[in-house]
Amino acid sequence: MSFLNKNSRKRSVLVVIILLSVMFMVFQAIPYEHRTFSIPDVILRKETEPTTTTVKDPEPSATPALENQEKFLTYLPYSRFSNQRSTLLNAALLAKYLNRTLIVPPMFLGYANGWSPAPGLYEVLSNMTDSHFQDICFDENQNEIYYEPVILQEGEPPAFGCYNFTTYVITPWSWATDLNRLSLSEDEGGLGINIIERQDMSLSSLKKQLNLHDDDLYLMEDSTRYQWHIVDDTSHPPNPRYQQEVSIKELSGIRERLLHFYGIFGYDRLLLSSSDSEEYRLRIQQALIFRHPAITDASAFILGQLLDSIDKNEKELMPLDPHEARKKEKSTGHFDPPRFVAAHIRAGDGVFLKGLKDRIPEFVHQIWDIMKGNETTLDDLIGATNNKTAIKEHKLLHANQPLPKAPRRIRDRLGALSLSDRLEACGQLNQMLLYVATDAPSPRDNKDLQPLLDAFPCTYFMADFSDNWREPLLNLRSPLDPFKDLSEHLVMFVDATVCAWAERFIGTRTSTFSVSALLG
Repeated sequence: MSFLNKNSRKRSVLVVIILLSVMFMVFQAIPYEHRTFSIPDVILRKETEPTTTTVKDPEPSATPALENQEKFLTYLPYSRFSNQRSTLLNAALLAKYLNRTLIVPPMFLGYANGWSPAPGLYEVLSNMTDSHFQDICFDENQNEIYYEPVILQEGEPPAFGCYNFTTYVITPWSWATDLNRLSLSEDEGGLGINIIERQDMSLSSLKKQLNLHDDDLYLMEDSTRYQWHIVDDTSHPPNPRYQQEVSIKELSGIRERLLHFYGIFGYDRLLLSSSDSEEYRLRIQQALIFRHPAITDASAFILGQLLDSIDKNEKELMPLDPHEARKKEKSTGHFDPPRFVAAHIRAGDGVFLKGLKDRIPEFVHQIWDIMKGNETTLDDLIGATNNKTAIKEHKLLHANQPLPKAPRRIRDRLGALSLSDRLEACGQLNQMLLYVATDAPSPRDNKDLQPLLDAFPCTYFMADFSDNWREPLLNLRSPLDPFKDLSEHLVMFVDATVCAWAERFIGTRTSTFSVSALLG
């Protein structure tokens, strides 16, 4: 385990990634007579009807003391871990700019509950964090008790039950990240914002915790996934992704003590022109790196075998992005081929699964060019599934080139060996190691991935290694979900940490796992 523990710089770069879906279903009706937010017609960027109210001029405070009361900001989490991380990043930035205490919901690991229009998520998330399910879904020996959700009546969704409750784990962000770092002053590398963590997502319990009344709440209710684009300068061209825009200045004028956002996921949700905004983003990203020591220990088992085979140690590794790699080559005057490269190939569902066969050649060509020092692009994200122009440009780069393959004699020799013997042979043959993190089932037998194995016979997947790496994870429990097994939900972080150590990383465009890995 000393392999990772020796290098404090690398340990701090544990990549926050992701895959694995996030959460669930519902309970407890919530009163929605609180004020909701709607933007004046003058700053609507699309021809959409405004919602029920408009922003009014701030009303004078009853007493000066009210102005000095602590104000809060919170939001609703949903979707995959990396999407939750992106949402928390946006919320922390808003808390900084609006000078409000940040109320942080727990993170959800496991089954993903997606977005739904307001006010649906309030009930869903309240149910998912209702502590009484701990008592009815586990027996006295902490064994799971399953019962099917009851169908209330035909055509209605099933009631929330133990089957739903046991498909995910909730845990505080501070349990696995350096969240409290954001409370440090700016001189100390933080943002200087106050932070309070929630244990559940009941709006009524939050009001009680903060000693708030209904008229202290301002709810931003979303009718679409991308409702609000938040800006500090309204003179820029509109972002077509979002329905409406709201300025930081307008949000600052809200007098209610709790400003409750609905969904604020999205890397481009906040458009900030402040010179400090990028530095703030970087500090938040660093604070939200997944740092649990069990992840470090588990990934060390895999990394140790990979790097021992090529006679490398942690001091000789220098993870680079494509710009850094090009800069290093120019400064040294020669190309130093990488010995350890990692890739994330999203393949498990949706457009990623549908387009896998077409994207694999792009991966092969890109990794081959990295290995040979023939890069023609400084973009290490492959398969721009949301950008048809980028897809076309990527394909044109190698349109008339056959897929490269390793020599037949090397492929035949390595293919007949066990894992340990193959690793040793890769080192002897001076072959580049490629570690692939993927959600594709049985990746070594996946026909769509075969071109990758033909080009890089020293390719390894997590499934190639014995399950001994799981041992540090087996007994972990969340302080908020003490009876649930966390280990399966942490696998993606082990995969990501292995990728973080590679000299170069190639990811899947539009996958938040890949984007987080590059940002990490």
